Amino acid sequence: MNRVLLLLFFPIWLQAQVTDSIASRIVLDTDVVVAAKKGFDVKRLIEIVQADTVFEQAFHRLRSVPYKSTNEFHFFSRKGKEKASYQSELIQKEVGNCVEMTILSEKATGNYYKRKGKHRYYTAKMFERLFYHKGKHCPKLKPTTPPDRSRMENYVQQLKKLIYNPGKEVEIPLIGHKTAIFDKKMIKYYDFKIQSRRYKDDTPCYVFTAIAKPNHPNKTVIKYLEMWMDKAELGIISKKYHLKANTFVFNFDIKMDVDLIETPKGIVPSRIDYDGAWKAPTKRKEIAKFLLLFNY
Repeated sequence: MNRVLLLLFFPIWLQAQVTDSIASRIVLDTDVVVAAKKGFDVKRLIEIVQADTVFEQAFHRLRSVPYKSTNEFHFFSRKGKEKASYQSELIQKEVGNCVEMTILSEKATGNYYKRKGKHRYYTAKMFERLFYHKGKHCPKLKPTTPPDRSRMENYVQQLKKLIYNPGKEVEIPLIGHKTAIFDKKMIKYYDFKIQSRRYKDDTPCYVFTAIAKPNHPNKTVIKYLEMWMDKAELGIISKKYHLKANTFVFNFDIKMDVDLIETPKGIVPSRIDYDGAWKAPTKRKEIAKFLLLFNY
């Protein structure tokens, strides 16, 4: 019985140890120090950051809620010259228990498409799979067993997880354990701080930041993570992050800036800003910038 209890409570105890370790080394600005003296719980904020699932759920919710979006994609050569672009406006409506996506307008330039309208850029194809589902789509109420995938497809699925939820471990050779920045073995490679700042709409926020130390570049994949939480509810309203790695599986250098908004259907992204480059085996290196804006 004691062993069972140990197995149940060990993860909780371990997380508490990590929280204490981060709290002991975190840098607080003057306003946060004053707030802490008045009762603000710094450890509670750290626990929210560690346990965050809101961000990932917000991405997944895009597949089941009505919205209208405008989208810009730009692809560049290694010298910075634009090779292709794509602009579109689309709408997703509820149809019974399903949703249906319709493209209202679109314009492509350069070599964005191959012949027969197929994607030339794997990055565009992946982001379309991440955020869009053309035509009618009926979200499954119960999870299904995923089909057998190739090794590369499995790695792409794990890369999705890294983009959806930076800070959690992923199953990609040579980098997976490095993405778990709140693991006890990883926190020594980061500087942490909490600041009191105002969000773009003037909302008072606490901003949690983790910055990789420059003297161990090969020990980290998440180089920068910034999470904005409103002071009233400690709800996450924005996240910025920089992911960088160079392995035989993936070579990427990606920066993302994502804003969230609360709707009657739940918390969803209102803006996704991507700037980065990545290369997968058998694929050419792709350098791109995306801006996706959503209205609900």
